[in-house]
Amino acid sequence: MTTVVAAAVNGTVYMAADTMTNIYERPVPDGAKKIVRLPAGDGEVLLAVTGAGGLIGVAEALLKIDGEPKPDEDPQQWAFTVARAVTELATENGLIEGGQLDGSLLLGWNGRLWTLVHAMAVPHKDGRAALGSGEGPAIGALDALLDRDVPPATAVAHAAGVGCKRDRYSGLPLQFEQLDPRT
Repeated sequence: MTTVVAAAVNGTVYMAADTMTNIYERPVPDGAKKIVRLPAGDGEVLLAVTGAGGLIGVAEALLKIDGEPKPDEDPQQWAFTVARAVTELATENGLIEGGQLDGSLLLGWNGRLWTLVHAMAVPHKDGRAALGSGEGPAIGALDALLDRDVPPATAVAHAAGVGCKRDRYSGLPLQFEQLDPRT
C-alpha cells in the first residue's frame, strides 16, 4: 500500500512517496524506496511504483529505456514503449495478478507525467497525479495547494504527507525526488 504524488511544472517533475511497507499487516516505517531515477538516453526519468513490492527492484535492476523522444516528437509512443517494457519485465518475474500487472507506476520525464498500467501509458496532461491507497486525499491536497500557488516542491511534499496521514497503509518519512528540465 502506497501514496505517490507528482507534479510537472515548467519542465520540472516533482515526486514524493511514502516509505512504509507492510509485512503480514505489520507496518515497517522507512522500509521501502518507491521512487527510482533511471537513465533514458542522455537524460533521466523518475519512476514510482505502487502494488507488488518487487516491481521497484525489477524496474531498477532490469528496465532499460532506450533513448528519449526527439524535441519534435509526441512522447506518447515512447511512454507506451516504457509501459510495455515494464509489463514484460513484470510478467517474466511473476509480478502479475489475474493476468494483469500487479500494480501501477508513475513515469515522470521532461515536465510530463504518465500512469503506467498493464501495457498502457495514460498521460496526465494537467501535470498532476497521485497513485496508491492514499491517492484520494493526496490528489485533493495537491490540487488545493497548487491552485493557491504553493511552490510545486512544497505542494507535492505536503500532499504526500496528507495522503499518508489519511491512509493507514502509508507512512512517513517521505522520499522526495526532483527531475529538472534538460538544458
